[in-house]
Amino acid sequence: MKKIGIWAIRTLLLGTFLVLTVYVFDWRLMLEQGNTLLMHPGWLVWMSGMYLGAFALRAWAWRVYLQRRVSYMNCLYGLFYSLFLNHILPIKAGDAVRIGYIAKRDAIAWGEAAHSVVVLRLLDMLVLGGMTAAGILALGLSLSTLFFWLVLAGVAIAGSFIYIVLRTKKHSFWKKHLYLLRNGFAGLDGILVVSATLASWLLEAWIVVGVLRTLRMDLPFLSGVWVNSMTIAGQVFHFTPGGIGTYESVMSFSLATLGIDWRQAYLISLLSHGFKFAFSYVIGIWTLAFAPLSFREIRSWIQGKNKKCND
Repeated sequence: MKKIGIWAIRTLLLGTFLVLTVYVFDWRLMLEQGNTLLMHPGWLVWMSGMYLGAFALRAWAWRVYLQRRVSYMNCLYGLFYSLFLNHILPIKAGDAVRIGYIAKRDAIAWGEAAHSVVVLRLLDMLVLGGMTAAGILALGLSLSTLFFWLVLAGVAIAGSFIYIVLRTKKHSFWKKHLYLLRNGFAGLDGILVVSATLASWLLEAWIVVGVLRTLRMDLPFLSGVWVNSMTIAGQVFHFTPGGIGTYESVMSFSLATLGIDWRQAYLISLLSHGFKFAFSYVIGIWTLAFAPLSFREIRSWIQGKNKKCND
């Protein structure tokens, strides 16, 4: 039932993407607006800097969570590999390589590395969910009943999956991971991890805001934060390279909710997603050059063959 529910939502989002492509996509307008974006190198540099800054903050938060026992650059390279692979593979395999990379480079146990990635991913979802909810209240938005039930279904599916996976774990599993969780969020470090995560998503919102500004569309920054939060939260149902289809559907819906024409909303989603693809490929090639990994290592981590422990 879990798989049926997930694929039902994925199919709905992909169907929405196809409908938008057929009925509102304008190739001529796409070329025109894409050229407009390229004619604003200042904004492109700003967007790149903000996106890079977002990953810099996440890498720092990751290092702090791991008690500063790992190299900052290794955390950054691990995130870059995750971003790159998630944009070239149809599944979200990047996190497995992120885990393997930090475990290998800094001699961290696989279980502890995996724990940190899962916890910080959940923190991302909590922050994005909080931003989304705050935006709905602050902007006075009224979401459709259908969307409400889709979100509720997604939460129920995710909760059921976590429960099924964790209920079979032994007491030692819970003791170990609660200990890691308590240490990771203890005192000032916990505040720093949460604050850096929050700030990173605020920086990433500049991509959609930057696209809007270059196209001379006036959307407040906080509205852009809400659109970005909605869009990234929707990537829970990612099943194509870079979340193609899911990203465009959710962002178009979010922008249309704010009063932007569907054709323009779809175009903005394509341009902002295209920017992220370009960034991920450039940073991925750079990472391969300066922190190379072999194809065998990447494949073994994705397949889970190099785990040093099951926890």
